[in-house]
Amino acid sequence: LTPGPTVTFNIQDRDGCIIGYDEVSRLASLNTPPIQLRTGCFCNPGACQEALSLAEFDVIEQYQSGHVCGDRRGVINGKPTGAIRASFGKDSLWEDLNALVTFIQKVFVSRGDALSSRTRLLADKSSDTSTNENVAVIESLFVFPIKSCAAMKVNRWPIHQTGRLSFDREFALVDSSGSAMRLHSHPRMSEIHPRIDFDANRLVVSAPHCDDLVLSLNTPITDDESINPEDVQICGILCKGTIWGGRKASSWFSSVLGVRCWLARHHVGKPNAASSRSERDDGLAYSNEASLLLLSQNSITALNSVISSQGWGQQVVSRHFRPNIVVSSSSDAQKDTEQQLASNPEDFWNKICIKNENHTLELDAVGKCARCQMVDIDPDSGMKGNTLRALAEYRRERGKILFGTFFSGNSKNEPRDVFWIEEGNEVCAS
Repeated sequence: LTPGPTVTFNIQDRDGCIIGYDEVSRLASLNTPPIQLRTGCFCNPGACQEALSLAEFDVIEQYQSGHVCGDRRGVINGKPTGAIRASFGKDSLWEDLNALVTFIQKVFVSRGDALSSRTRLLADKSSDTSTNENVAVIESLFVFPIKSCAAMKVNRWPIHQTGRLSFDREFALVDSSGSAMRLHSHPRMSEIHPRIDFDANRLVVSAPHCDDLVLSLNTPITDDESINPEDVQICGILCKGTIWGGRKASSWFSSVLGVRCWLARHHVGKPNAASSRSERDDGLAYSNEASLLLLSQNSITALNSVISSQGWGQQVVSRHFRPNIVVSSSSDAQKDTEQQLASNPEDFWNKICIKNENHTLELDAVGKCARCQMVDIDPDSGMKGNTLRALAEYRRERGKILFGTFFSGNSKNEPRDVFWIEEGNEVCAS
């Protein structure tokens, strides 16, 4: 091959694991100055497969997992799905190349030892905790009736045995292709405030300068057949759904966002043994990965200390990260900066028990939440900040930026129609 102005590459971490092109691209865009890279398979999947030495089995497995072009999934089961491409032209300067090399050294090479040391520090400190330090209380509860829209803050709310709060992510806005619309692509979704009215059994949605949209939770309006609700996609995964509110809802949301869209409501269809792994038919509704997302106030305090120390502007609140439950520790707040960086206690919780007056609900940890540019969106103004950049300083792990922990229902839970949790409930973690 003749050397040219286009350089295609991937980056490995110190353990030889591929760092996803999606993470590299995100961090490059946050660099000063910002660096624009092209990533993926560059519209040539055959050449991509050969260059990455992927067997046919690998490609089929990636497809069956729901991987599609543009889904920002750079690594699946330890195998890359694409590469990174830097292009230089007649107007490029030596400084442009130097900026790219410096970025890679600073983010992926120079900080390798420091990041590993900090990771070990987190593990050491987490293993030296007393029983009291594993007891927390629910500080805030949030329900997101419509995926990627504003939170509904509640004091008390029912939760399913799966761990999902009632009506959480039960609705989603979908575009003409059937893909769920996301906040990072449509920041005005932060101005849409849905709320569930249990007494009247209805969904009420408000937005600035608009009359409220009121929809029954009992019966859908079936006067719009311009989109197939069976084809709703969440991160490339097919989910069952029903168009809800018909043309009335479509017109209202399309007017607010300036793009044609529909309101879909999740439903669980009959099991289909012939369906592929890229189809999801479960109790997650339109959640990305798991039933419930938990975040501690300790973690938010630690992040704000990083934002302040780097001079990266406005501090964040829990709603930046769209958690369902925010807990506060019963132990005294730590003051030392290094201790604050280590105070993400939910990282090390394998199980939590939420106790109300009469019963206990057990939830199992199923993984940490990988973050994207959505956390940069201010939940009130819709403006972008530097949250992801701050998290990348100390929360990168094997190609992902992790913050918060997912939980799902435990088989030990007693079958019950309704289990209510509320602010102030005790959370015991182990």
